[in-house]
Amino acid sequence: MRLRLTTSVLAVTLAAVPLTAGCTAGAEPDRARATGSAAGPQDGEGRAAARRDGAGAAEGRPAEPGSVVATREVQFDGNGAGEIVPVRVELYGLRRDEGFLVVRVRLTNLSANPKQDWQISSTFQGDAPRLGSGSAFSGVYLLDRKNRKQYLVARNANQQYLASADLGGVFVEPGQAVDLFATFAAPPEDVPSVDVVIPRVPVFENVPLG
Repeated sequence: MRLRLTTSVLAVTLAAVPLTAGCTAGAEPDRARATGSAAGPQDGEGRAAARRDGAGAAEGRPAEPGSVVATREVQFDGNGAGEIVPVRVELYGLRRDEGFLVVRVRLTNLSANPKQDWQISSTFQGDAPRLGSGSAFSGVYLLDRKNRKQYLVARNANQQYLASADLGGVFVEPGQAVDLFATFAAPPEDVPSVDVVIPRVPVFENVPLG
């Protein structure tokens, strides 16, 4: 059976408006980037896991990501012709926070080849339009099956995604990890779970909402 979906919108002023287009919000800073997190040793030059650690994470997000609730292992294209990089995708628990909901994932490069870095770039952009923040974690969306609604990544007043961005400069080394996030308008309190859809990753179905 096919679901007819509507798409949720959050106005910049957080007032109630007709729900017809992508989420927008003005309660976050203009720029957000990947948060690099070293899950293994540094290389000989002392570089951390992601060669760009992205210090511009959005304010207002929960300080701690909580517990991992689901895991997928997938393969992405590497930096060379024919290269395939195995990556573990860990999804953290979802919880509402003052009308918002943040999807957080940790990506770990599982390659056994010590020289096989993985450049994230536009891997997770999906069909989302490319905005001034460059390649972003912008193709992610939430699917509310109860109300047949799709929630897109929020944008600020400057039409920049409230999500990890500038991912063209993020390289994840073998054995290392990087954390990404995307911000959404929170579904209503009577919605117990959502599907989390990330481009090129098997769907995380029926993820509980806190």
